[in-house]
Amino acid sequence: MVPAPARDPLTLAVPVNVSSLARGAPARPESGRASSRAPGRVGAAPGTPGGGGAGAGARPWVLAVLLLAGLWLTQPFRIPSGSMRETLLPGDYVLVQKLEYGPAVPWTGWRLPALRPPRRGDIVVFRNPRDRGEDFVKRCIAVGGETVEIRDKRVLVNGDTLAEPYVIHTDPATRPGGYDYRDNFGPLTVAAGQVFVLGDNRDDSDDSRYWGPVPVGDVAGRPMFVYWSWDEASGGPRWGRILRRVR
Repeated sequence: MVPAPARDPLTLAVPVNVSSLARGAPARPESGRASSRAPGRVGAAPGTPGGGGAGAGARPWVLAVLLLAGLWLTQPFRIPSGSMRETLLPGDYVLVQKLEYGPAVPWTGWRLPALRPPRRGDIVVFRNPRDRGEDFVKRCIAVGGETVEIRDKRVLVNGDTLAEPYVIHTDPATRPGGYDYRDNFGPLTVAAGQVFVLGDNRDDSDDSRYWGPVPVGDVAGRPMFVYWSWDEASGGPRWGRILRRVR
C-alpha cells in the first residue's frame, strides 16, 4: 500500500501573547485592554483644550480604516505540518500578503486587479481543491502553458531540470512510474489560468501530483515572513526564525 502524503491545511492564526508563549503557556488572544496611563492631555492643538474638534474626532475613524485595510490585505496563518520543510516548519506563524495577486472584495465575489500573477518559485497560499474550507501552502513550480514532468524525483519544466536548493528528500527510495505519482509524473501541460504546485518536502507532501493544477483564482496570497515560531518538541520558541523572510 502506498503511504498517504501528509495533509496540511493551514490554520488561521489569532494574535498571540508572545510573553505567555515564551513561558510555555498555551497561546491565547490578547485581552485588548488598554494600558493605564497617567492623566494629562498630549498633543492638544492651541486653542482646542484636550485636542478636541473635528480633527481629533476623525482620528479613530482613520485608525479603524487603516486597521480594516491591513486585515483585508494581510492574513496570519499557522503552519501545521512539515510538507514545506525546511522553508516552513510546523509551528511557524506567517503573515500572508494578498495585494499582489488581487485580493477578494468581501461579500461581493469580486477581486481587485492583480499586480502580477503567480510566478514559478513563488510560495503561495490557496484553497484546497478537495476541501474549499481549507487553505494550503505550497511552491509554484509551473504556470499556464508550461509542461511539467518528474523523472526519478527530478522536476523538469519545458524539458529543463529545475535547480531546487530548497527541496528535501526524506526517503532515499525512488518509486517507479505506475506505482504512484510521487517520484515519476507526467508530462503534463498546465492549462492557462492555472499553476502547478509542490511541497518543498517532496517525499511527504499532498500537492498537484495527486489532485492537479490549482486555478489562479483560488490563490489568495504569498507568505512574507515568519512572525512567530513555536517548537512543540522542545516546548519553546525558535528565536532564530522570527522575522525570517519566506522565500
